[in-house]
Amino acid sequence: MSVLLELTAANIETYLDQIVAIEQEAFAEPWTRTDYLEDAERTIAHLLALVDEAQPERLLAYAGFWRVLDVADINNVAVLASCRGQGLGSVLMAGLLDLARLLGCCRVVLDVRPSNVAALALYTKMGFAPCGRRPGYYQDNGEDALVMECLLAERTYMMSKPRNEL
Repeated sequence: MSVLLELTAANIETYLDQIVAIEQEAFAEPWTRTDYLEDAERTIAHLLALVDEAQPERLLAYAGFWRVLDVADINNVAVLASCRGQGLGSVLMAGLLDLARLLGCCRVVLDVRPSNVAALALYTKMGFAPCGRRPGYYQDNGEDALVMECLLAERTYMMSKPRNEL
């Protein structure tokens, strides 16, 4: 079992080394420790962590977004390599989308490599659809970024509160 929690400037240090390790493993252009520390100080930034319920100090996955007006722009989603394929990405994305909705967002956007088949499948499953392309976006190999969006008013996720509690 896993537990979802929001990381802030007050608690990010607990998981920061693990975030950076997963980041370096998962991405060709990883964020640095400093990037995450600075991001934790931004009022627009929101970072969720999925931790092992039996070992709460063990990070399994994380994802973050920036909220600008009523749009959440997802910047990172990563699952520990040894935990991939277990549905943790779905749990994490559901939590992320619910948090965005609770913060007043009605639209969530993200960029993804067209070659990242697993991520595309997850995002499609979570209700995202392609809405654009950024040519040559990824600097490591010049790959385009596929822009995807999810309209929250049309979706309900497993972690949402009933509408009368919002």
